[in-house]
Parts: sequence; C-alpha cells; structure tokens
Amino acid sequence: MDSKTLIEAYMRAKKYSQFQEVAADLGFTSSYISAVNKGKSQLTDETAKKLAEEIGLDVSEVLISMAAVRATDPELKKAWYDTLAKYTKGTSTALALGMAVLLAPNPGPDPTAHNVYYVK
Repeated sequence: MDSKTLIEAYMRAKKYSQFQEVAADLGFTSSYISAVNKGKSQLTDETAKKLAEEIGLDVSEVLISMAAVRATDPELKKAWYDTLAKYTKGTSTALALGMAVLLAPNPGPDPTAHNVYYVK
C-alpha cells in the first residue's frame, strides 16, 4: 500500500469526496494531499499510522507496505516485500484460527447466562 492508496481508503471510510476534507482532518494543505495523490510525496509513518488506526487497517501491515514502496534499493525493496508476504501469511493463519474457534460448535450452555438481569 502506498500513500495514495491509504488516502483513498481513508476517503472511502470517511465518505469524503474532496482532498480538502482529508487535508482539514490531518492539518495539511490541499496541495500536499494532492502531491501525495500524484505520487510526488509520501506520508510519514506517523500519519500513515494515524490513518490506518482511524479506518481500522492493520498498522503493522500498512507500515511494512509503506517501507517497501519507499525503498529505492531493489534488494531492500524485495526484502520489505518478502517481510510483508510473511507477515500477511501469518496474520491470515491467525485469522483463520480465530474464526475456527469462533465458529466451533457450542459445547453447552453459556456459563455467563445466569448473570443477565432485566431492569424495568
């Protein structure tokens, strides 16, 4: 994910249609956000982290991806993309295990059900 893609995701999540809205949220000028959108500038890690957290993206994945995009040395770029592939594979496995636990058949009555009280 590059800065442009992150801003587009932020705009979709916030239902924004103008770069001015993003600029106002982040305290930047519209021209800076436009430069990021055109690929002339990249967001800082701090800004990328803030956007990722705000729209519910995995911050680590976004930061690794941004580092891969910024890398100019082909070997470093490859190393970052390899790291990203390993990270996303690991998170996919963790997500699959979590879903398996959540979707497993219920072993019996909910032991906390007796703690529900209704107040009129």
